[in-house]
Amino acid sequence: MEIKKSNPDNIAPPIAQYHHLAVIPKDTELVVLSGQIGNDKNGILPYDIETQFSNALENIKSILKSEGIDTSNIFKVNIWLTEKINKELYLEKWSKFHNQSPPATTLAYVSALARPEIKVEIEAWAAK
Repeated sequence: MEIKKSNPDNIAPPIAQYHHLAVIPKDTELVVLSGQIGNDKNGILPYDIETQFSNALENIKSILKSEGIDTSNIFKVNIWLTEKINKELYLEKWSKFHNQSPPATTLAYVSALARPEIKVEIEAWAAK
């Protein structure tokens, strides 16, 4: 199974690391993750947004691994942040996460998430 990720020539290229389009092969099982926050595997939520971001990405990888899936099968990600994040760290972690094959992605800054101490939530959709 191969997910087709592309940027059509008839619109402007992406402004960051993502693809405009992801096409999922017919008869593929979809795996939808709830939004993952930045707590570690012991449930501890760090204070800073950068560590929360890193942990949320790791949580997604762990959940996918439980289904025998890796991050190359992710076709859509929604990222919500409540405050400014260190751009260099963000780009480093995001690049490593998608391994030069970014999914269709939405990044939004929001005023709040489920609890005041939560600064990051990331939702992922994958194909199996």
